[in-house]
Amino acid sequence: MNSTDNEKVIIGLDYGQKRIGVAISVLNGKMAIPHSIISYKKIDDALNKIKKLVLENNAEKVVIGLPITMKNIEGFKAKEVIEFKKVLEEQIKVEIILEDERLSTLQAKKAIDPNSKNKFVDDSSATIILNSFLEKGK
Repeated sequence: MNSTDNEKVIIGLDYGQKRIGVAISVLNGKMAIPHSIISYKKIDDALNKIKKLVLENNAEKVVIGLPITMKNIEGFKAKEVIEFKKVLEEQIKVEIILEDERLSTLQAKKAIDPNSKNKFVDDSSATIILNSFLEKGK
């Protein structure tokens, strides 16, 4: 999926230690749709795939879900995401934004057909995160 020259594209990420869910905005940033799931063993492999996605789609921003606890605290997972953001910022030259992702995985699991063979919800979670960000921009 390549964007046209005038299309505003934002990529959403749901970071995990083994998989990163990817969503992409469509309709000039009006809504997000699931794109893919990046499975990886080495973080460099994931970073290279994200960098390629940003370049291919001429993305202007990347939104990463930040897992804040229900008590509004940044736990160890949030610190991991913040570190990932720092590493990603060294690799790509677009704005990277952290978006509160509370309950996105739970929402994604509820939205998926229980009979589906696809048991991973990472791309759906990324879509929820990105749609949340896009809604705030309206």
